[in-house]
Amino acid sequence: MVLARMSVWHFKNGKRESAFLELDRILNISTRHTKGFRGYMSLLSVDDSNTATILTLWQDDESLKASEGGVFAEAIKKVQDSLASSPYIEHYRVFSTELFQRSE
Repeated sequence: MVLARMSVWHFKNGKRESAFLELDRILNISTRHTKGFRGYMSLLSVDDSNTATILTLWQDDESLKASEGGVFAEAIKKVQDSLASSPYIEHYRVFSTELFQRSE
């Protein structure tokens, strides 16, 4: 069963772009070697220029919980000064997913 953590990040005015580049870098480097990591998606809000959402996928509950004290804690620490508030977090059981690219 694959699990997901959705974290919604609220940044101080004008801080989203630089802080989110740092978050994306952490995800690209740190998660690749994290047990149970299955992938992620980074979303920048079109409606709120200070908000971003990260969806990470984990193989099981053990991996998801372990990441909270590892990769996730590291990410918060790195961008703490740019945050307006702590990220809002929800956990999900992945029911289905399909990603594809079209060449046009």
